[in-house]
Amino acid sequence: MEVTAHESATIWTQGYGVGNGRLGALSYGEFPKEILVLNEESIFAKSSIVPREGAAEGLKEAREWCARGDYKKADETFRRKVLSNKSSSGSYQQGGLLDVQWQDLPPSTSFSRKLDMKHGKAQMDVHFADGALKTELVAAPYADCIAYRMTCTLPKGCTVTLSLRHPDKKSVITPARDGWILQGQGHNGGTRFENAVRVQAIDGHVSQDGGILRIDNCKELLVLSSTKTDYNSREPDSPLKNNLADLNRNILDAASRAGWKKLEQETAKYFSERMMRCQVDIGDTPAEIAQKTTPERIQLVKQGGKDPDLIEQLFQFGRYCIIANTRPGALPCGLQGLWNPDLNAAWKGCFFLNINCQMNQWPADVTGLGEYHRPFLEFVVSLQPGGEKFARFLKLDGFCFGHNVDCWKETYYIGSVPEYSASLMNGAWACAHLMDSYRFTGDKAFLKKSLPILESNARFIMSWFQKDGKGRYISGPGTSPENVFRVQDETGKKISLSVSNGCSHDLLLGREALRNYITACRELGINTPVLAKARQFLPRIPQPAIGKDGRIREWLEPFEEVQKGHRHISHLYGLFPGNEWDVLNTPEYAAAVKKSVDYRRSFTGKNGICTGWSTAWLINMYATLGCGNDAEERIYTQLKKYINPNLFDMHPPYQIDGNFGMASGLAQCLIQSQVEQQGYRVIMLAPALADSWTEGSATGLRTRGGLTVNLSWKDGGIKATAKASRPGKFRFMHQGRKKDVVMKAGDSVNISF
Repeated sequence: MEVTAHESATIWTQGYGVGNGRLGALSYGEFPKEILVLNEESIFAKSSIVPREGAAEGLKEAREWCARGDYKKADETFRRKVLSNKSSSGSYQQGGLLDVQWQDLPPSTSFSRKLDMKHGKAQMDVHFADGALKTELVAAPYADCIAYRMTCTLPKGCTVTLSLRHPDKKSVITPARDGWILQGQGHNGGTRFENAVRVQAIDGHVSQDGGILRIDNCKELLVLSSTKTDYNSREPDSPLKNNLADLNRNILDAASRAGWKKLEQETAKYFSERMMRCQVDIGDTPAEIAQKTTPERIQLVKQGGKDPDLIEQLFQFGRYCIIANTRPGALPCGLQGLWNPDLNAAWKGCFFLNINCQMNQWPADVTGLGEYHRPFLEFVVSLQPGGEKFARFLKLDGFCFGHNVDCWKETYYIGSVPEYSASLMNGAWACAHLMDSYRFTGDKAFLKKSLPILESNARFIMSWFQKDGKGRYISGPGTSPENVFRVQDETGKKISLSVSNGCSHDLLLGREALRNYITACRELGINTPVLAKARQFLPRIPQPAIGKDGRIREWLEPFEEVQKGHRHISHLYGLFPGNEWDVLNTPEYAAAVKKSVDYRRSFTGKNGICTGWSTAWLINMYATLGCGNDAEERIYTQLKKYINPNLFDMHPPYQIDGNFGMASGLAQCLIQSQVEQQGYRVIMLAPALADSWTEGSATGLRTRGGLTVNLSWKDGGIKATAKASRPGKFRFMHQGRKKDVVMKAGDSVNISF
């Protein structure tokens, strides 16, 4: 569980990051300089939400133009009367940069960097003829601080300087006798924060000049950083009145008393316990390759080689990112996680709800990290007031959300381009996680807490979906994120547009939202007027059509895609991550999904756009279809094209979602539990093994229905042990064979095929 390199990280997206779920730190820089990026989850610029007056009437007009088939006027209306150039989410921002500079070092004989995922530590080692220099970086989970240690065994130690900076000129850095106090605020009246950095020269002579700390003859150095903010997650617009200086002082005092050894040990214990919950083995890499550094191994993959251990490492990096980038009680993981050196992060580094933030959650439950799904679930529940305010403004019922959101939890259509901003189904997609998490945990208390937003979303669906004159309810106007179609204008010229009624993405999410609400009410024994209406409404939302070419039709009409290899495959949501379709109960739709993903994939590098995260989505799709070789090919495509030497997934630029998506995809190859059949929860064991994975194993996989499963396979045979956390009926399957088992809480069963 180590990522290694023999070269410096010259840019931050090659650095190694650590985190405790609230605080993050990332190390990069060209030796003899090291830069530490210091982050805290809630430092955001304030969003600017300025709805366009008359948007409700604009929506109605655009819908009517779509119904008439005049998509050009629908698109123009949407741009002029609905979208708002004045609305923008606030960017996630950094909390300081610590520069560490060594001087007058002798020539080095070796240099290496390492990310120890099992123990949550980033490390740099430099060797010289007569000594060595080492730096270590952790984000202590319970002490709740960043800790950075340097040790030097050169005879006279070393000379090192440290300085703290921040790119916002309005920030104030006050030097202290043993460090600095950085006070700042997110742009536009955003989060107020204070970062206190304390330097302890355990062995060396300290001097200070103009805010720069210099330590001569240094043999051991400890730097501690604590960042606190005034962010109030319960009421974001009412900042906390806490004394940030006192909070930081208390944390640093306690960490100073603990010392490096205890901070390192608590971090190692926290990460190792969680990282070891789930292990996978899909084969062995030859020793001469396994001993190479991670960048060297990625390069060999680019040359056509296979490296199953590297795939396992990338899988575990996705799990490491889950643990490092959020924790119970924290904000969910955004587009780049906690690691960000900028004031204007790529795509604002916030929470995108039309796939990306959801993909961040996909591997949590199945790989034994279900508690790290909870921050997103709590966040979704907390979005209800803002989403209902948005719906009321549009003269609709219930709850809905725009395509991205920041920590302030307000919403509107963001931006001026309909193709990515015009969908209103993002709240429905987010709410789907509330029900799917319940299927893993069986937590009825949280399901009950979730019911108000599930009901509110159901009410929205039944106000947004309207009769189409054919006995159906369809949505609109909206888009199939973030795709564009071609139609002919009045002159016969082909034009590119994106606004229409009843796109497949909407239909699938609308059906799922009502089905989830109905299921939640049944599980809780609740009967409501909304439930009765939902039961009548659901059958009248049509399934997406299968086109004449055998593919799932993306829009209600048989439009031509402008980008035939488009990165979004939202119209295939019903197979994964949704459960509208599956290979057992709806084989015709599964076959149509297969044709659709094959078609998209065939245009990669032509007129299509493929990204790291969309490649990860395809891994999950092929795994769900049982196509192990195709899933493996997409994994290697991701390694070849979109994975940095430090294992960061690149959109490009860096987006953490692809790392999570890959981890989910490999897990989906090994176990699946989204299907129900004849009253049984179907557990598909090793449903998508690649031909090259002839022997392997997995431990600690979790399923819907509450099972923990260990499995192994060899020469076509498979063995598994499943333990139940609650009662259930399970149908274990492998390559068409099945065994039905009824289990009580605590039961274990051995299965072999």
